[in-house]
Amino acid sequence: GGLALARAAALAGAAGWRPERDERGAPRPSAGWHWTNTNTRGLAAALVAPVPVGIDAEWAHRPRFEAARARFDRDDPGELARAGGRDREHVLLLWTAKEAVLKLTRAGIADLGRTSLTAVLGGERLRLESRGEEYEVRALRWNAHLIAVAYPPETSPAVELVALEGAEG
Repeated sequence: GGLALARAAALAGAAGWRPERDERGAPRPSAGWHWTNTNTRGLAAALVAPVPVGIDAEWAHRPRFEAARARFDRDDPGELARAGGRDREHVLLLWTAKEAVLKLTRAGIADLGRTSLTAVLGGERLRLESRGEEYEVRALRWNAHLIAVAYPPETSPAVELVALEGAEG
């Protein structure tokens, strides 16, 4: 994770910037930069930007995705249909999108049910609502991983996927 964060800061042009955490250990904006990170089987990812951002990733072959599908059905029965399907990829894509929004808003997993898909915008972009605010999410695929980057709708941070030396993507 630290290597991915250092590379993300360099790509953003945040020379000399150091990440800070709040009292809960969550990323805290500092020196005009916002940051977020995630890791899952076979992937560590980070993003540093001058605007609020959230990132989440899942291994596309994650077992036990059915629990997430059941939760979505319970919270909002039509949500997976709006997302495009009930298969593993759509379930995990929606999960990563919601988690990215939660990281952006600095909310906990308890707010997952308060975050809902409102539109599929095309071009791998989604719109989600959480606690009365709307956010856009860019959905990406990186080898065997699904990655979601959340940001306020009036912004569109640059996202570059880079394989680090000695790392698998």
